[in-house]
Amino acid sequence: METNETNQQDGTLPPEEDFRNLSREECLEILGLPGDAADDAIKKKYGALLRQYKRQVDEYGETYESLAYYRRITGAYDKLFGYSHDFNDDNPTSFIPYKIRRKYGKFLTWIEQYRLAVMLVVVIIVLAVVFILQNLGPKADLKLKFVGAYIQSLSSDLSEEMNERSEFFNNVQISFFTVTTETSLLDANARTNAEAFLGQLMAPGQLDVVLIDKESYDTWVKEYAFLPLDEIYSDYCDKHSDSWLLNIYEYESEPDEDGNVLVPHAIYGIDVTDTKFFEDTGLVWLFDEEKGQEKSMIFCIARRSTNIEKSAEFLSELLNYKGE
Repeated sequence: METNETNQQDGTLPPEEDFRNLSREECLEILGLPGDAADDAIKKKYGALLRQYKRQVDEYGETYESLAYYRRITGAYDKLFGYSHDFNDDNPTSFIPYKIRRKYGKFLTWIEQYRLAVMLVVVIIVLAVVFILQNLGPKADLKLKFVGAYIQSLSSDLSEEMNERSEFFNNVQISFFTVTTETSLLDANARTNAEAFLGQLMAPGQLDVVLIDKESYDTWVKEYAFLPLDEIYSDYCDKHSDSWLLNIYEYESEPDEDGNVLVPHAIYGIDVTDTKFFEDTGLVWLFDEEKGQEKSMIFCIARRSTNIEKSAEFLSELLNYKGE
């Protein structure tokens, strides 16, 4: 008994086996109750002690002394009613059960131990999900990019309008790289868009048709960004008697020091400025006549396109569209 009194005074926790050997009177003494206390009174007093303990923890934080106090009164309570608490719990006031918190802690330890492997698995899963989502959706019949002084009206869905008008595709995928007379490559956003466009040009199957204004065409044709259109132009001429009216854009780069020509002589663009295909749609033209920029749209095919036949059909449609 002397040992128990010492434990109560210094705040230390008697070993677990001491609780099993305590008498009812000793347990009641720890709870501050008389030896003849009824069960209801014991439960009420234990609840009051727990609330007092929680207020202290909320105000001052968990300490060794407060945790030892909790274990002491709970050990006595368990002895009286035959319960068994897990005294490994270092946060007994948490509303989350200790078993759940313990499993969660083990899970975090495992995550930390195998962090690199887990990160690799997560990356693989994310890439797999992106791949699946891309392939589950309807595949684009044509991938088209507007480059230059164009933008899409916020009040319309240009791709849906184009799908309705075209006889050659049902699902066009469009994007914009807007460049105006105010655009500067010193601007971070403009550089990012230029890099994204270049990435699409270099990746097989990422881009088919490029509708580009004259100023932007002069810049990108030098980079060998487009496919030669000589064969497509020749086929069109064979089928249309008015083909002589077409304005074509030929180009050949200057030889380098070794005499190599980066961009072979060929037709790389066909003018479609006067097409009626985009009339009354959400396509907005941003050319600035006051600064010497004329309205222009040149049809080009991306050099790594894998959909050349469909692109050629769309060219014919642009040139011959009469309106609805």
